Amino acid sequence: MYISNINSSSIKLHAINKEEMTTKQPITIYSEDQVTLLYIIKGGGNYETKLSSGQFKKEDLIILNPGMELTIEPLRKVEWIKFTLSGILFISSIDIDSTKQLYVTHDETRQMKAYLDLALVEDANEFEGTALITKKLIECVVAHILRSKDLTIKDDNVQVEDDEIQLVQRFIRENYSKRLTLDQLASHICMKKYYFIRVFKQRTGLSPIDYLIQVRLAEAEKLLAESNYTVSKIADYVGFHSPSYFSKSFKEVNDCTPSEYRKKNTKEMNKRIS
Repeated sequence: MYISNINSSSIKLHAINKEEMTTKQPITIYSEDQVTLLYIIKGGGNYETKLSSGQFKKEDLIILNPGMELTIEPLRKVEWIKFTLSGILFISSIDIDSTKQLYVTHDETRQMKAYLDLALVEDANEFEGTALITKKLIECVVAHILRSKDLTIKDDNVQVEDDEIQLVQRFIRENYSKRLTLDQLASHICMKKYYFIRVFKQRTGLSPIDYLIQVRLAEAEKLLAESNYTVSKIADYVGFHSPSYFSKSFKEVNDCTPSEYRKKNTKEMNKRIS
């Protein structure tokens, strides 16, 4: 939904290589001052950072922002494509202070793998125009990552009024069910509207209204899964005073209607109970 956040001048590819883990012992990867991404070609295992742990499998993409440490314990032979970037940071679309979190996304369509394979060929052979083509291929990979409703990006060179933006975000999270306007949000931190819009997007990767919609939809998902309220009542409760606009916005993000989302989550919940 927010693929337009990509600024092609910001993204810089530093290295791309295919690697294989030759040991069954845990290894530690340091992302240092660049974003490090690992696309799993083969195998799987466990991972752990200071903040989280979990499992990874074939066709997963592991994303580490700069300054992170990742320990990987292979459960079977692991191969990956490792590439490093600068110019951007990956963050949660809800929490902008999430640059130290590990992100794992799955390449369901294998499109990212196709782009990375082409980038490896270009990088290995250095054809005429290789630098430009490789850059565009990596931008395509980033675009596919951003199709996840949970992730967005921001420019890692932008330094703006963090405290003020965090105040607005807190205000939105506490008042998302009300009719909020750009004028109201800007005045909350005594900032001119158009400057506020620009600063907010620089810091978060989203416009203020897109962020508000994300917060509302996240709350709507909880209510659809956990309550018996009607769809129209949920729409009104989370701040969508037009049920049709709520359904349209919900489907754009979730690829299903609110009713379909509820049915799917009800089935999954019943499976867990049984």
